[in-house]
Amino acid sequence: MSFLKKYVSCASVFLLAFSLSLGGCSILPWGDKGDDDDLAFEEEFGADLDKDFADADSRSTAEDDFFADDTDLSVAKSPGSNFFDGDPTDASGFVSVDQKTDQDELKADVEILQGQQEVLISRVRELQEIIQTMEPRLTATQDSLQNSLATHSEQSQSLEPEVASLREEVNRLADEISRLKQARPTSREVRPTPRKSRRVGKGASKTPGEYNQALARYRSGNFEESLLMFQELSLKNPPEDLKDNILFWIGSNYLKLGLYDDAIAQFQGVMDQYPDGNKVHDSRFLMGVSYQKKGDTGKALDILDVALRTNPPSDIRKKIERQLMEIK
Repeated sequence: MSFLKKYVSCASVFLLAFSLSLGGCSILPWGDKGDDDDLAFEEEFGADLDKDFADADSRSTAEDDFFADDTDLSVAKSPGSNFFDGDPTDASGFVSVDQKTDQDELKADVEILQGQQEVLISRVRELQEIIQTMEPRLTATQDSLQNSLATHSEQSQSLEPEVASLREEVNRLADEISRLKQARPTSREVRPTPRKSRRVGKGASKTPGEYNQALARYRSGNFEESLLMFQELSLKNPPEDLKDNILFWIGSNYLKLGLYDDAIAQFQGVMDQYPDGNKVHDSRFLMGVSYQKKGDTGKALDILDVALRTNPPSDIRKKIERQLMEIK
């Protein structure tokens, strides 16, 4: 507003100065015109100038009215009690925001959050109670496991020597079995020719000597050598009256070496091939012993019962009865 007034004032001064300059030029030599022309110009220009001033004043007045200070806005109003918590339609507050509704929504949200917080707090308390009740159980279980582990550790340590001895025994038996298996093909390789067999058969004195040597090895506890000697003798066409005895002593060596299946096969061969021989009762008795050593006590009892019913000699009967009492 003040700028427009200044602008109008400057324009008026400029026009006034311009008119004065034009009026002053009339006294110059080159401005030698008639007074009538000067008066006509001044009248015409003066009328226009007055019109311009009138227009400027009217515009200034209109603008002043437009930009006049609002007395309502110039006076600072106190928000009063309803600035945030009053009637939203009151002219002294903000009429564009529904503050009452916003406050209600905010209160509702706060109540919801408080409810959720209470639920969570109650759930946490329940979990704490569960943990407190389970903690003794967990402690007891842990102690039990530790005690069990300690007990098993002690038992395993006490069993280690037995396991080591069993491993040594198994390894020893495996070595003996491998040696016996290697000895079988060797005995077959040294099988004599038919001509030599006939010559040995004629010499009856040599065959009993080999038989006696093999039997001596058995009685001295050298079961492996005794087994090899009896096997070689069985391949040399021995006398008929010794064949059942050779099979019996081969089975007896197998029994002493712990080869129970091989021993049972030899004793069964004696009973099947030589039912009238003098080693039938002994073979049936040792077959029962072999099944007992093998762990099949039921089979052992059956065989020993049959052995008693076959009317064995008195010495064999005593052995069978003693063995039955041991099993039962």
